[in-house]
Amino acid sequence: MADRLDSCLLIGARGMLGRDLAALLRSSGTSTVALTRDELDIRDQEAVSEMVRQHRPALVINSAAMTNVDGCEFNEEEAFLVNAQGPENIARAAKSCGAFLVHVSTDYVFDGTKGSPYVEEDETNPLGVYGKSKAEGEARIADALPDRHCIVRTQWLFGPHGNNFVEAILKAAQLQDELKVVNDQWGCPTYTRDLARAIIDLCSIRPAGIVHATNSGETTWYGFAEALLQRAGLDRVKVVPISTEQLGRPAPRPAYSVLDNSRFRRLMGASLRNWEEALQDYFSVRETSTPGCLHEQHSR
Repeated sequence: MADRLDSCLLIGARGMLGRDLAALLRSSGTSTVALTRDELDIRDQEAVSEMVRQHRPALVINSAAMTNVDGCEFNEEEAFLVNAQGPENIARAAKSCGAFLVHVSTDYVFDGTKGSPYVEEDETNPLGVYGKSKAEGEARIADALPDRHCIVRTQWLFGPHGNNFVEAILKAAQLQDELKVVNDQWGCPTYTRDLARAIIDLCSIRPAGIVHATNSGETTWYGFAEALLQRAGLDRVKVVPISTEQLGRPAPRPAYSVLDNSRFRRLMGASLRNWEEALQDYFSVRETSTPGCLHEQHSR
């Protein structure tokens, strides 16, 4: 992990990733103000501006977002307020005090039709409201703060805090002998503790533009479920592969949205470890958390 950074304002500190970021920043000795949604409404431009003026951080990290993919389909206005207007408000406030902004984004800005891992320069083409709002947020940051931002795209998060796919599957496995899980969406499960370390390390060098950061490897939600049940000793539970169409969710999902991490590797000298190794570490430090969706985790 990087050495102590300059003063940091962390937005979205109560989320699954935000809590790991806050812990790492504080353990590194970085002067950190960590704000939850209750403490700062990023939709409120004046509130964001005032908070940044008050603390004048050298670095702002935004991990706040509306990540309920299906919920965004039914609340388009709210999704764009949080995922597009909010980041723009933060970028403009950061510019006013000369801060560098690190913003967390998603693989859902892509349509999943490329057939190979996406690099940062690939054209975005989001399928649903969530992806469209996140892509708009990226664009607004680039316009408002062109030379002092880093957008970190990631995917399929799991971690010790909050809702996540691992705990949801484990709970379902206690109640059912058979689980149906989609097997036609490909991505990379990403451990929030690994991602938090990656983001802090990126903050230490502050690369401009977009960086993809996930654990290494790729799988489907079905493959992820099988791996975690095997690790938990729940092989008795049968995992049945189904299609996205069979699952019948309101929001469209990209079929193959694996992110290429070559730029991250060039910047940092190494890739993040394989997702299966990260999953094993997750089990070794596992805490009780509230289960979320039974068959699919939000992209972020």
